[in-house]
Amino acid sequence: MTLDEKYRDELLVALRMHEISGERVGEVLAEVEAHVRETGEDPVEAFGKPRQYAAQVAEQLDGSTGKRSTMEVAISALATAALVMFGSEFLLEALFEPSGVVTYTMKDTVALVSLLVLVVLGVMLAFKAYTAKRGNTVYGGAAVAAFALGILVQFASGRLLDDVAPLYQLPSWLAIVLGAAGLAGAIALLVRATRRGRVVYPKVK
Repeated sequence: MTLDEKYRDELLVALRMHEISGERVGEVLAEVEAHVRETGEDPVEAFGKPRQYAAQVAEQLDGSTGKRSTMEVAISALATAALVMFGSEFLLEALFEPSGVVTYTMKDTVALVSLLVLVVLGVMLAFKAYTAKRGNTVYGGAAVAAFALGILVQFASGRLLDDVAPLYQLPSWLAIVLGAAGLAGAIALLVRATRRGRVVYPKVK
C-alpha cells in the first residue's frame, strides 16, 4: 500500500507551518511512507490527522534538530518584510520624485512602521492559529484584529499626524542605493529560506 497523496500533501503543509527544516520534513515523510508501505495501515490510524501528527513532531524538535524557535521566525519575518517594504518604498519614491530629494513626514513614517509591525504580527498569529493545539479561534481572531488595526492606523495617521513638515530627507541617489540594497537583502533572505525549506528525503543506504 502506498501513502495517500492527499494525506502526504496535508502533512507536508502542516510540517512547513511549524517551520521545520526541509531535511527533517523529508525524514518524517519517508518514515510515514515506509510504515504505510510495509504494514498497509491507514496513515490516519497509525499517525493521526496530518495537523495533529505535525504538531507532535514539532514538539519533539528544537533548533538543533530542525525546528526554528518562535523568536527566530519572528525576527526573520520582520527583517524580510522590513527590507521589502522600505526597499521598495525608497526605490519607487526616488525614481518618480522629480525634485531629486525624497521627503518623509511624521505621517509617512508612522504609517509605514505601524503597517509593517501589524502585518507581521497578523501573519505570525495566523500561523499560530493553524498550528496551535488549542485556542485556534482566539489566535485567528487576534490575527484578523491585527490586520484590521493596520488598516485603521493608516487612516488615523493621515488625520492626526503632520503630513507637511519634513521629518527627514534623502537625496534620490541615496534612496535608490538604499532601496536596491534592501530588496537585494530581502531576496537573499528568501533564497536562504527556500533552501532551508526544500524537502530532502534521506539517502537510501
